[in-house]
Amino acid sequence: MTDPALLEAIYEAAAVPELWPDVLARLAERVQSWGAAVASFDPTWRMRFTATPNYFPMFEAFAARADDYDNQRPKRALASGHNGFLHDLEVLTQEEMERDPIYRDFIYPHGIRWTAGTVIPTPTRDVLIFDFARREEDGVFDRKTMARLDQLRPHLARAALLSHRLGLRAARAATEAMATIGVPAAMVDAGGRAVSLNAELEALAPTVTTGAFDRVQFRSPQADALLREALARLAPGLETTPHVQSIPIAASEEREALVAHVLPVRRAAADIFVHSAALLVFTPVAMPTSPLAEVLTGLFDLSPAETRVARGIAGGLSLDDIAAAQNLSRETVRTQLKSVLLKTGTSRQVDLALLLSGTSALPRQTPEA
Repeated sequence: MTDPALLEAIYEAAAVPELWPDVLARLAERVQSWGAAVASFDPTWRMRFTATPNYFPMFEAFAARADDYDNQRPKRALASGHNGFLHDLEVLTQEEMERDPIYRDFIYPHGIRWTAGTVIPTPTRDVLIFDFARREEDGVFDRKTMARLDQLRPHLARAALLSHRLGLRAARAATEAMATIGVPAAMVDAGGRAVSLNAELEALAPTVTTGAFDRVQFRSPQADALLREALARLAPGLETTPHVQSIPIAASEEREALVAHVLPVRRAAADIFVHSAALLVFTPVAMPTSPLAEVLTGLFDLSPAETRVARGIAGGLSLDDIAAAQNLSRETVRTQLKSVLLKTGTSRQVDLALLLSGTSALPRQTPEA
């Protein structure tokens, strides 16, 4: 069961990035880790990071010389196709760790023995990395611990993506925050009415518009329904429900695919986003270099089993093919597919495939009279 208070803190840090060290410390305690860090990389691999105070010196030393090293851990994690956390012994052998220059020059000298983390590619070609560290006496990370972190991964991905767009700096006023983000964004109340929005969002019309009573609405009925549901979960008394999600908006003839992130305004963030219940951030899906199936499934709260189904659909496999590859019954895979369709706001298998490929939906045929 995910700790509601921890989720509140994660989304508070999304809009107030200087709170990340405290959140990372809470995450580290949750998984018996000595330290934790989050780093972001833009498409030019410029690095920003923040960490718990004890882990900060190691990251600071590495950041100063990162260009001199071939960091195999994130490369292998991405190549594995695993949408989740991995510990170092799942991506490197013990012998490779002993020979690896990064372990030799940075990790081991700072008293760290074991590490774990996840690599999160984003639709904008940015890359986010969460990293956890243990000392010798703490013992190795195990798969059970990784599964606990996986429950938080979609929330961490969305929160860190916003912080990355803010440059891991605090936004001191709503208007400054909107300008700093530099992507389509709006602050809305619980009814979906726009408290404030920027010019980038207005340029998304007709895909995203403001209608009667300034309500932000999506042209896609399925996506708009998901937005209403996400905002309804922000009502008082529903704080313990999974109330945040990323909403896919398929490409059209006018525009590339988008992902709308619904981030609740919590605690200290309310001082920045006054009178707002949520911040909507719209991320264009970069094409064609982004691995869209991996990027998008990582943001939609899909379970590992659902992710495998989504990946198979994106690869053009049939339900029978997916079932055979995973040694499951066709009905089990069909049930998993129904859950994927619900979470991604799609109604047909072909629509899901088009969403994950970032291509435009095909026009539906009108029955002949």
